[in-house]
Amino acid sequence: MSDDDIKEPSSSPPLGGGGSSGGKPAWLAAVVVLAALAIPAYGIFYWFFCRIEVPPQHIAVLLKKTGEDLPPGHVLARTPEQKGIQLRVLLPGRHFRNPLFWDHQIRPYQSIPTGQVGVKVRLYGDNPEDLSQRLLVPTDDATPMKGIVKEVLKPGDYPINPYAYKVTNHPAIQIHAGHVGVVCNRVGALPKQRNTYLVDEGERGVLRRPLRQGAHYLNPFQFEVFEVDIRNQRLEFAASPDDAAGERKGVTAVQFPSSDGFLIEVHLTVEWSIEPERAPEVFVRIGTGDPKTLPEQILEKTLIPALRGVSRIEGSSYPAANYISGKLRQDFQEDIYKELKQTCGKQGITIHSVLVNDIVPPQEIAAPIRAREVAKEEKKRNEIQLKQAVAEQSLAKQSELVKQETARVVAETEQRKRVIKAKNAQKVALIEQEKLLTVARADLRAAELQAEAIRARGQAEANVIVAQNEAQAKALLASVSAFNSPGAFAAYTFAQKMAPSVESVFADPNGPFGQLFKDLLQPARAGQGGGQ
Repeated sequence: MSDDDIKEPSSSPPLGGGGSSGGKPAWLAAVVVLAALAIPAYGIFYWFFCRIEVPPQHIAVLLKKTGEDLPPGHVLARTPEQKGIQLRVLLPGRHFRNPLFWDHQIRPYQSIPTGQVGVKVRLYGDNPEDLSQRLLVPTDDATPMKGIVKEVLKPGDYPINPYAYKVTNHPAIQIHAGHVGVVCNRVGALPKQRNTYLVDEGERGVLRRPLRQGAHYLNPFQFEVFEVDIRNQRLEFAASPDDAAGERKGVTAVQFPSSDGFLIEVHLTVEWSIEPERAPEVFVRIGTGDPKTLPEQILEKTLIPALRGVSRIEGSSYPAANYISGKLRQDFQEDIYKELKQTCGKQGITIHSVLVNDIVPPQEIAAPIRAREVAKEEKKRNEIQLKQAVAEQSLAKQSELVKQETARVVAETEQRKRVIKAKNAQKVALIEQEKLLTVARADLRAAELQAEAIRARGQAEANVIVAQNEAQAKALLASVSAFNSPGAFAAYTFAQKMAPSVESVFADPNGPFGQLFKDLLQPARAGQGGGQ
């Protein structure tokens, strides 16, 4: 290689270079550093500054700082793109909103206590076109209108935007026991049938259907409820109003002429009530709009005139003498009840009972008729006493016969008991003797068998002894025959018995002791001499 081939490197940097040879550009490193710092910074910003914690039973009302301006007359932003207070709220939980564009307020739930009802007033929306036809606005938010919302809130907690609705609490309608509620609808369409007392559902006026016992959650701006008492009421027609018992004093007694021209005074008690299903009709037709005075209005306009009229019509059909007897009083009471029930039932009044307490006839005919009636009653009483005496006599006779029959039955029963007892004792004694006889026979048989066994055993033992004695005698005879004489055998036996105890004997053969063995020794000597 020559020197020409070696060239010195150029001192000018290469085209497009911005730094040292072989390294990354400086701006790229700066971007990486900024990104490494921005990500944690964004996380810190997002968690600590954008986080919205909505506690339980609370809502967060949002306020958007940027966006489209609201149309004229609008106070709430119905879409997230609009600026201002938002219609939608955040429910309890964790939410994230950029604080540069959003602000918020924490508000509690709208609470409706027990026994109350909540009425919402919408603060946003269009104005109603005709307030006379639309006093209440629907709940539908598609085309919201300002005003009182028709639907109500029952007891509970509700997440309601306080800038969208104003909620007021009102007492719920409570219908007590023994009452119904007459409902008057203040809003709605005009009735299809004009000049009627009651209207159908949705029409303006008094509704046909009453409210039953319990709590009812109705809009107080739409419905007005009148509580009507349907419990049984009692009215007494006494001699004077102060003579009547009960909470309400009665009216004077009913007076009418009899068929023969005498003035009859009748004291009555009427029990009545308002028919529950027709309470609205009674309230409108008879009442004056105040449920407290409705019973008085019913008495003055319906019940008292009807009762007096029916009593005069029915009572004028009988002569005065008939009112003293009890049968006519019952018939008169039934007739009044039927007619009064039919007359008042047409107007929604139920008649439960009519009781004739007393009938006061004229005194000029009352005394003789009463005396005659007393005489009749006295006669009936005497006849009853006579029948009672006869019955008592018959009863005494029957009682005595019953006692005699009872004594006879007791005696016969006692006799039969004794006979049965004697027979039973005889049978028991016979059975006992038979049992003893059987036992004695068994004992006798056992004794005979035992005696037979003893006899057989004694015979066997005797035979054994005889056999043993015969054997011993035969053995003794054989032993004796082996010796010369019985005396020799006796001496042998004596020596045999004494031999184990005697080792040697020193005696004279001719002496008394030696004579005992003399006979035993002679045969031996003889044999011994013969052998020699």
